[in-house]
Amino acid sequence: MPAPDDGLSGRFPARGRVTTRRFEGATGMQEASGALRFVEVDPDRFSMTVDSITLGEYVLHRNTVGPGTFDVVADAYGLDEPVATIVMLIEGAASLVHGRQQLDLLPGTGTLTEGAETYRTTIHDHATYLYVFVPMRALRRLGIAPTSALGPLAPSPLLRASAAFLVEVISAFEPIGGAAQLRLCRVIDTMLATLYAENDLFRAEGEAGRVPLRLRIIEHIAASFAERELRPETLARRFNMSTRSLQRVFEGSGTSAAGEIAERRVQLALVLLSDPDHRGLSIAEVATRCGYHSQAHLRRAVVAHTGLSPSQFREQTKAEDS
Repeated sequence: MPAPDDGLSGRFPARGRVTTRRFEGATGMQEASGALRFVEVDPDRFSMTVDSITLGEYVLHRNTVGPGTFDVVADAYGLDEPVATIVMLIEGAASLVHGRQQLDLLPGTGTLTEGAETYRTTIHDHATYLYVFVPMRALRRLGIAPTSALGPLAPSPLLRASAAFLVEVISAFEPIGGAAQLRLCRVIDTMLATLYAENDLFRAEGEAGRVPLRLRIIEHIAASFAERELRPETLARRFNMSTRSLQRVFEGSGTSAAGEIAERRVQLALVLLSDPDHRGLSIAEVATRCGYHSQAHLRRAVVAHTGLSPSQFREQTKAEDS
C-alpha cells in the first residue's frame, strides 16, 4: 500500500516508492494552498488525492481533484530546478488557461507546460490526470527543446499507451528497486522523444522533423554502456563519424559521449551496491556488470561521485536501510 503523507507544496516524492496525500474540504484547501491558488471552489465539495513517485530524474503525480477553479503554481511542488510538465487527462474533463491560450482536455488528451508557469484549471465535477515533471536538462540531453508555454498533445495511440503505462507504474504501490528505476527511466526517455516526433511542441536542435541524432546515440549508450569496449572512439565508428563530430553532437547539452557513458555506469554501480537484491555481488562482479575494466576503475568512479569507496557506500546504505 502507498505511504500516507500530508501537505502538497515543498514535498519531494519518495524515490521508487508511491506516496499518497489526501485533501478534503476547507482544511484540505488550506494544506494545498502552497501549490494551488483557489479561485472558485466550494469547500464542502472540494477533494483531492495525489499519488506521487520519483523515478530517477522524473517525478510522476496522479491527481484526482474537483470540482472548482484554481491556479496551478507549477514551481511549488518542491522541485529545485526548471522543469517542463506533461499533463495527461485520464478521466473527467478540464479546461486549462494560460494568458490568452485555453485548452479543453478530455480523456486521452494532454498538454505540455514549460518552466515555472502558472495556469488556471477548471474542473466541473472530478477529474483524474497525470503530471510528468521533466527537468529541462533532461530534455536538453535528449536534444529536445520545448517551444510553447502551453501546448496541446494530440490524441494518439502513443499518448494513450504512455498514460496507461504511467498509471500502471503509479498504481502498483510496490517499491521499485534501483535497477528497475533505471529501466523505467529509459522507457520514459523514449516516450518523450516519440511524443516530440508526433507533436509540434518540441524542437530538435538543428534536426526538426525527426528524432535527433543525439537521442539515437544516447539510446545506443543506454543499451550498451555495460560493454567494456564502449568508449567515444567505438561509438563514433558505430555511427560512421569522427570523434570530433561526435563531440559536436553533444555541444550545448551539458554532457558528452564520454560523460554519458560514465554517468550510466556509475549510476548502475550505485544501484547494485545499494539495492538489497544485489548486495550478494562482490565488488569485482559489480565492476564487471557495469562495464568497468577493473575494480580500481569502479572505485575511482564511486569515490568521485560519493566521496566513499564502493565498500563504504554499500555499508552506508545498509545502515540507512536498517
